[in-house]
Amino acid sequence: MSAIRILIVDDDTIVVESCRRILEAEGMILQMAENVVAAQEILGRNGPFDLMLTDIKMPRQDGFHLIQHAREGYPNMAVLMMTGYLTPETIKKGTTGGADGFIAKPFTPEELIGAVCDTLKNRAG
Repeated sequence: MSAIRILIVDDDTIVVESCRRILEAEGMILQMAENVVAAQEILGRNGPFDLMLTDIKMPRQDGFHLIQHAREGYPNMAVLMMTGYLTPETIKKGTTGGADGFIAKPFTPEELIGAVCDTLKNRAG
């Protein structure tokens, strides 16, 4: 089985670095983007990924916009949204927009790994 490829998108460098350390330790191959525009460029050059892990709240454009863009080009890519504001409204908007899973920040390494694995498994059907 080939290594899982993940695109991490968050404007918070501490969150990105934490995700990187946790997921690289699990043998996953990662690319990081600090905003929606950078993520779109990476998707265009290196997509599709097995999973995109994206924050919702970012400057200029949010994670919902990014998911819409990603779904147009990569409808089978799994999407896991992370947010510090996990509400029923956020879940509804994200699910309607194409998110496959959600994780609330802050999270433990075990929670992140579990959410990534569950999201990939659910997307695969």
